[in-house]
Amino acid sequence: MCASSLTTAHIHLDYVGHAELTGRLLEADPLWTWEPMAFDADGLPKFDQVGGLWIRLTVAGHTRIGYGDSDGKTGPKAVKEAIGDALRNAGMRFGAALDLWSKTDMAKAAAEKEQLSAEPSREDRLDDLYSLMQKRWGHLEGLRAVKVQVGEENFHESQVRDAEGTLRLFGELIDDRIRGLLDSQKREQFLSRVRKGWDERAAVEKHLTEAREKQLLDHLVPAGKDKVPTRIEDLLTDRLAELSTGDGENTASGGSANASGSAASSPPEDDDVADGHVQRLIGQIANDHCWSNPFTLVQIKGDADKHGVLDRQVQGPDRAWLPMRKLLDGRIAELNETARKAAPGGDTERNTA
Repeated sequence: MCASSLTTAHIHLDYVGHAELTGRLLEADPLWTWEPMAFDADGLPKFDQVGGLWIRLTVAGHTRIGYGDSDGKTGPKAVKEAIGDALRNAGMRFGAALDLWSKTDMAKAAAEKEQLSAEPSREDRLDDLYSLMQKRWGHLEGLRAVKVQVGEENFHESQVRDAEGTLRLFGELIDDRIRGLLDSQKREQFLSRVRKGWDERAAVEKHLTEAREKQLLDHLVPAGKDKVPTRIEDLLTDRLAELSTGDGENTASGGSANASGSAASSPPEDDDVADGHVQRLIGQIANDHCWSNPFTLVQIKGDADKHGVLDRQVQGPDRAWLPMRKLLDGRIAELNETARKAAPGGDTERNTA
């Protein structure tokens, strides 16, 4: 600080001079030394064509290179200025006054780096694992991996919210979902066998017995051209009736349903196909252009209805799970209301109409 009281029209700059640097070098190594990288014909330090000086600075047995210039000065002052500048430049390579050379706040940067490298809090880690569980909600092996992490980090007894907002134990929620996926997998494997044996009476009888043993009779599956949800028991018993009366041959060659109007004349729909439609539609909804266009959302809703997935549970922008129908209807209503308010005289009865 200059301690001047004559005027406030000046600023103070942090600065390390030749004397301060020399004192610091002596503290580090009383035997420190420097030498120019080149000498002229007279044996004096050789300056380059712009008046700059390259030197070697040796501290504690280690040598590093520095460069100094005279900052436009001439005469003897230029030589001293270049030597001092070169020492400061080389000293910076050893860490002397490094923060003053930096154009950034090195202390702040170091603190931010330490914060980034620090272990996350228990709450943050729980949130990370919960988000990971949501991303892998439909993947059996992915959920099993999350379950291992939850157990290893002792979050099994932590409370989280399920799709309905009810507080559940984290481990219990994952276990229930894994059991549900396993049941769905077994059911799909069973339905795959049903589809393969759809035109064979013996196979259908065997599958009906298997469904009874595995308590699958009341499970609903989409069947028929209209994809009507049908109990597995009704699906198989109706098919047996068709095969017994000879309607099975007509069905196999593209005939219509039985006289009762049942949709059972077609094999059950494949859940993987429905899941594919859900993923495709969610990808469209997540697109910024689609999400901001009510007309596009109406088209997506019609597409979802056409493929029978409008009531499938999906994840909304706030990570909450809800039926696709509710997600689309809510967003369409929100966009329409925003457009109505933005229109000139938007609150008048005429514009509302």
